[in-house]
Amino acid sequence: MQIILARHGKPDLHLDSWFTPMAMQDWLRHYDQAGIVADAVPAATRALASAAGLLASSTLPRCVQSAQRLAQGRAVLSEELFCEAELPWPHWLYSKLPPLLWEAMFRLAWFHGLTTHARPRPHTAQRARLAAQRLIQLAREHDSVFLVGHGLLILLIARELLALGWHGPRRPASGYWQCNTYQAPD
Repeated sequence: MQIILARHGKPDLHLDSWFTPMAMQDWLRHYDQAGIVADAVPAATRALASAAGLLASSTLPRCVQSAQRLAQGRAVLSEELFCEAELPWPHWLYSKLPPLLWEAMFRLAWFHGLTTHARPRPHTAQRARLAAQRLIQLAREHDSVFLVGHGLLILLIARELLALGWHGPRRPASGYWQCNTYQAPD
């Protein structure tokens, strides 16, 4: 049995604006509704997806569209369980910065307990455990499963798989379209 964890394609976003933290709510909503750019899918990623018994993804458009590009007519199982960890944002009206800088700072703050408008880290860790168990169940049913997911949740799922004795990279690749393969324990 194997589980392949892949990050979605590059989101179709314009990242040239600067704004205050309070505007993160609108930016995050826009990000969650964004699809992906029409770039080439790496051949290795396409081959792994084609060989998988089941394709799965989160329900966010960037993952659904990525999975559809890989599916080539096959069905894709989309579940909210595989969605990215929420990002907090405070009600600050000052300091305009680029969205990716705010995103990095707020993710770091989330790791240290900031949960304004986001579920806390322990909740996300529990969801990653459930996602890993769900993927194991799907791998048992289909021999292999290919998940198109999100960077942080892929990392958390990978940690859970490793803790359960699966074999694969300790630090999953996190670039767009990059894959990480985990094999069932012997």
